[in-house]
Amino acid sequence: MRYPAAWAKLNKYIALGAGAIILAIGFLAVFESVCRTFFNSPTVWTNDISLYIFIWAVFLGSAYAYQELGHVAVDLIRDVVEKFFGKLPRRIMSICGYALSAVTIIVLLYAAWQMLKRSIATNQVTIALIQIPTAIPDMAMIIGCVLMIVTLVFIILDIIAGGEKYI
Repeated sequence: MRYPAAWAKLNKYIALGAGAIILAIGFLAVFESVCRTFFNSPTVWTNDISLYIFIWAVFLGSAYAYQELGHVAVDLIRDVVEKFFGKLPRRIMSICGYALSAVTIIVLLYAAWQMLKRSIATNQVTIALIQIPTAIPDMAMIIGCVLMIVTLVFIILDIIAGGEKYI
């Protein structure tokens, strides 16, 4: 099975949304600077809002980073293995690396799910000046982890099917 084009497109659009969030953070920073410098009236909410939406940007953009090989990889080791042992060991190393990443993200997903359940059960809010339900950033982690896991599964299936992009 090759990496699905529909999933690649979905990840791209979600990453564009994450980029829009980063742009919004930039606008908030400029707004804060203008208010502080020219009007001597700093806002109390821009830093908190920027932090919470940054969490969304990171988790929404991570699946696309996997898809586009934007995460860190040790090319030196992979290249040496391929040079001396051929493509099969490199393919196996890639599958193991992506599978280990998926397991790590599954653990993170489980922890985020537990945090979300606790947040909802106790009506927990953030401790910052702008108090929002902690379920909102928890949802970012859950959605982002699910996107990353599905992406990693598609990557592993692509490698098994003989794809070359992700090895």
